[in-house]
Amino acid sequence: MNSLTFRLLQVYQQVVDSGSVTAASAALGLSQPTVSLQLKKLSSLFGMVLLEQQHGQLQLTEAGKAVYQCAQEVLTSQARLNSYIQALQGMETGTLKIAVVTTAKYVIPPLLADFCNAHPGIEVTLKVANRAQLIERLKNNQDDIYIFSQPPEDMPITAEAFLLNKLSVIAPHNYSGPDHCTLASLADQRVLLREQGSGTRKLIDEYCRKNGIEFTQPMIIESNEAIRLAVATGLGIAIISEHTLAHTPTDDVKLLSVNDFPLHNHWQAVTLNSRPESLAASGFKQFLREHGDVTG
Repeated sequence: MNSLTFRLLQVYQQVVDSGSVTAASAALGLSQPTVSLQLKKLSSLFGMVLLEQQHGQLQLTEAGKAVYQCAQEVLTSQARLNSYIQALQGMETGTLKIAVVTTAKYVIPPLLADFCNAHPGIEVTLKVANRAQLIERLKNNQDDIYIFSQPPEDMPITAEAFLLNKLSVIAPHNYSGPDHCTLASLADQRVLLREQGSGTRKLIDEYCRKNGIEFTQPMIIESNEAIRLAVATGLGIAIISEHTLAHTPTDDVKLLSVNDFPLHNHWQAVTLNSRPESLAASGFKQFLREHGDVTG
């Protein structure tokens, strides 16, 4: 009779995280038949279907969700134990899974490079996703640390600010409209905005509600790079993180002087309260504290 093992849970977790048997087999260095056999053993063990194909995508059944949560908890605890024992033995090793919102891809990699250089024994995985996808990963307890500018408010999490995030108004280089003005005076311009739910969009919407501003020509573009490029080509103006501007050419856009801008919020390191914190995760959070610009 089959018994539940760490390996079965590891394979199952990887299949769910990867989204397919093919991707999971590549990540695990196993053949597809071997991965499929492990899934069959796990389903047989519980006597229930765990994964279903719907519209070409793997979907978790209710039983599958329960097994996935178990896999996350067991494997996280195992990784934490291994990391702790290795630390006691003087070996700085372990794993660290980080997921960041798209704008933070300009912020975290340079910090992560320095962290990895200082801790070469830690195996790091970095996932970049939009805010909605990141919240879904957080709900599923898929990562050790999540980087948001606007963390969700209705989840059992701990959020710690570590770096200032500034949003400024940009226009095409040859822009001749209002400048040294209020945002309200730009409301009739075509304004390029991120999608509903993004951290940047939430901060802009909050400011507009507070000040009674409504854009007459909004255009939704779901990428910071695409927004900056669209502004450069003359499509409109935009409110964008200065971290995006710092990593892209700026000679084809113009920074406008707008009252109350730049808007300020902070990049925050978020952890799920129910997930045991590994030494690697604790170390990276301490690294962010030491290399950020938030004091107190």
